[in-house]
Amino acid sequence: MFENTLSILPKPVRIQYETLIAPLNRNIKHNVQEGGIQTRPSQSNGLWCQFLLPSVLCMYFILEEVTLLYKISTFLSLGLLSYCSLFILFLSLSSLVVKEPVYGGCLASSLISTLLLYSVLKQNLLFSFMVSSATVLSFVWFLRYSLIKLPKTFTIGESIIANQSVTLFSVISILSSNWMLKSSERDEDTFFIYAIVFTVFMAVGLMIVALYSLNDTLQNMRSLIQIIATGATFVLITLHFIIGVDFVNKIVKFIFFTGYRKEIVTFWLLLVGLSISALSMRTKLAIKATTVTRKTFHVLASLVFLSGILFDIQLMLLAAGIGLGAIIFVEALRKSKIEPVTSALQAAFLTYSDEKDCGTFAMTPLYLYVGLACPLILVPSYSDDHKLELLSGVLSIGIGDTAASWFGSRFGFNKWSDSNRTMEGTAFNILSQIATVYTLIIFELINPKNALARTTFVATVTSLVEAQTDQVDNLVLPLVSIAAFQITRFVL
Repeated sequence: MFENTLSILPKPVRIQYETLIAPLNRNIKHNVQEGGIQTRPSQSNGLWCQFLLPSVLCMYFILEEVTLLYKISTFLSLGLLSYCSLFILFLSLSSLVVKEPVYGGCLASSLISTLLLYSVLKQNLLFSFMVSSATVLSFVWFLRYSLIKLPKTFTIGESIIANQSVTLFSVISILSSNWMLKSSERDEDTFFIYAIVFTVFMAVGLMIVALYSLNDTLQNMRSLIQIIATGATFVLITLHFIIGVDFVNKIVKFIFFTGYRKEIVTFWLLLVGLSISALSMRTKLAIKATTVTRKTFHVLASLVFLSGILFDIQLMLLAAGIGLGAIIFVEALRKSKIEPVTSALQAAFLTYSDEKDCGTFAMTPLYLYVGLACPLILVPSYSDDHKLELLSGVLSIGIGDTAASWFGSRFGFNKWSDSNRTMEGTAFNILSQIATVYTLIIFELINPKNALARTTFVATVTSLVEAQTDQVDNLVLPLVSIAAFQITRFVL
């Protein structure tokens, strides 16, 4: 990203970049290639990505009255950030840091989180050390595995941010589950949603393990049906114990007989049906999808999240969790060698994949979904004042990125330096986000303070990042958008 924008930076910044960052980036590229580590083809390593998630968490820690779990996740993210900095420094010297973890760096990073948890949050010292150590060591394992075992799937920066997210989500989910099961002051709706989502995640995990444990003779549809049936049975039994005997009635009532949820779910199912129909028709024709065609799915997915966030965020939380589990399971099926399912999914993937989907897994659709959903987890409040932050993913990648792609491909002529993006597309990106927020204000769907001014600033920032970065847009833009909205609180 920074290489492309170097010419427009102030001279002191250019000097610092050429002195410090550029040599670091070159050394890392050289060591990665020399060590036989295959990262996703890209002009830059995306080292700046390591700061995004910790920055968002820290800003909300400062700006909001957040929960204890949110504070814990913030301090754990700072421990991960310190390890990432050490990792990048060591990687600029040798690729051995990827193949053999530096336990001294793990210990030092764990101690940072431990001291923060113990001194600031007044947590038990043993608990603080165990949680911090488990978080850092898990992150190190995930990071090494993703770079070594999943060739051409991530850049260094993408791997860091993806594994930061997975590690923190896993640790906080475990802590949250333990707290909710023991607490008498829990919010029942939140407990209900989390119980279903975590149960679905566990079932998906068990089914994936079972899929990849099958030998060649058992890789058939009968085994798949048995695995799915076992997973469904696990979900039913688990929810029976956690929610109660009448859990089915509670789920049906929650989804279909509360407020306007029946209408919302019907709308979502219609969008899902349209997506599947379009996917099937294009796959049968075997015509490679263009970038603009792929962006159609951005719009459909954005409509799901836009309607959910505006009209019923509790239902959106439940649907987002279940949907994420479904997407992960479908991708596992694509790689499972179970015919004819694998062939059908692979044909669809080849039709709709882009140049960034050159690795082991199809990360772009997963990034799209996570990018749209991540504000639901990162934004600590669902009040009207936070609607813009909650819509960060929708605005940045669902509306802005799609608009830039469509307009730029048709009417764009002036390209940014060292980029295939056009200035016209960037301008339309900004205008489309502002127009969307203005429309929502007109229909009184949102009414945050200084909404248009804040959106103008954020849209400009995310559009410039989208135009210049060679990291995956769906992964980084929602976090950039949230961070930019946080900054507007200080200036607007």
